[in-house]
Amino acid sequence: MIKINMLPHERKKTSVVAIELVAAGSLILVVIIGIGIWWHYLETVIDEKIDTIKKKEKTVQELQIIIDQVLKYEQDRNVLQNKLNTIENLKNNQIGPVKLLDELNRRLPEQIWLLKLQTAGNLVTLRGNGLSQTSIGDFMSALDASPYFETVRLKISTLRIMFGREVYEFELDFRSKI
Repeated sequence: MIKINMLPHERKKTSVVAIELVAAGSLILVVIIGIGIWWHYLETVIDEKIDTIKKKEKTVQELQIIIDQVLKYEQDRNVLQNKLNTIENLKNNQIGPVKLLDELNRRLPEQIWLLKLQTAGNLVTLRGNGLSQTSIGDFMSALDASPYFETVRLKISTLRIMFGREVYEFELDFRSKI
């Protein structure tokens, strides 16, 4: 036969301290697990940032090589441009004196001979001798009539005796348009 006990029995009472200990332990366990998860998350973020920094440093090194090449290219280009400018200036300066001398030769009367020609920018200074003051005046008029010269001025005209003959030594200057 089966016996059933229907009498009320006493239950063991759990103490409040035990319940509080279990609750505190559970709370500490949850906090430790949360801290662990948070720590793992921070480790992952730090690793990603370190990887990103390494990739960017590698990119900077690769780009520095390209930057160095570009700087070298610009220096080479500037050197070549300076050489081209120098060549162009030399070419222009070659033509100017030739035209100047050619125009002077065309305007030079027979009774005038030149001793010195000096240029400073577009200012030309001539020294020479003439057999008469009229020939010097004719030379100045011829220079003034030239489309390549302007502002012809006589600076000095002095009478000298050369080889038993009267000769006028002169100095004049003018502006060249060549």
